[in-house]
Amino acid sequence: MIPNFYDLFDQTRLITYFLVVIRTGGILFTVPLFGSNMIRAQLRMAVSIVLAAVLYPLVPPVPYTGDVPTLFLIITILKELMIGMSIGTLTSTLFTGIQLGGYLVDFQMGFSMINVMDPESGASFSYVAQIQNIITILLFVAIGGPRLIIEAVAYSFTLLPPGDFIFQENAFKFAVSLFAKVFVVALTLLAPALIVLMATNVVMGVMARIIPQMNLLVVGFPIKIAVGMVILIFSMQFYYIAFEKIAFDYFRHAREFIRAVLGV
Repeated sequence: MIPNFYDLFDQTRLITYFLVVIRTGGILFTVPLFGSNMIRAQLRMAVSIVLAAVLYPLVPPVPYTGDVPTLFLIITILKELMIGMSIGTLTSTLFTGIQLGGYLVDFQMGFSMINVMDPESGASFSYVAQIQNIITILLFVAIGGPRLIIEAVAYSFTLLPPGDFIFQENAFKFAVSLFAKVFVVALTLLAPALIVLMATNVVMGVMARIIPQMNLLVVGFPIKIAVGMVILIFSMQFYYIAFEKIAFDYFRHAREFIRAVLGV
């Protein structure tokens, strides 16, 4: 059915559309790719308004009639912003885990002191962490990540209408448990490089005991760099398979988080 946009001037529908924009903006400002500093805030806000206009006909109107207290409206806006930012932040933890894994690999290779600026977030990351972050963004686009984000936004309005929900205690526990999986993501995606580099350190330690004349710092540093780079290159196929599985799991967790908010 084609919506009648003149209905937006009705108080109930206007508030509904405004709340849809708030939640959509909270998600798009915090999720990977859309929340990048390389995308201007004005553009992200424009995308939020347009996407909200597309989703608005599918959203039931809020049950507000007559005069709405200002304090009540402010609390409702904050609730919508909180649920949107929560969904976006839970998704962005996937990239946080990848950056953590890259830093652990850098530490094993001796690159932990080399930092480069990440244009997406404006922060400084280690060398391998930045390479992994760029590869992950490309893979995220390749597997349809932007489409999954839009589907998550639409699903949130299907199960969780704007302005009518209570944040359950189990939702906080679920969010904390998902944040704890950052370390699991780091170890899962970069396990081959971490295991081989740790084994290399053990072998070099044994060689240093057997041949005390060997300068471990001079010999070991280029060896660890070469071994680390070779393993990272050959593990790319495994990296793609593991990332695709973990990414889809994270969006499934985002849906479970929405259900946890409702206590269902």
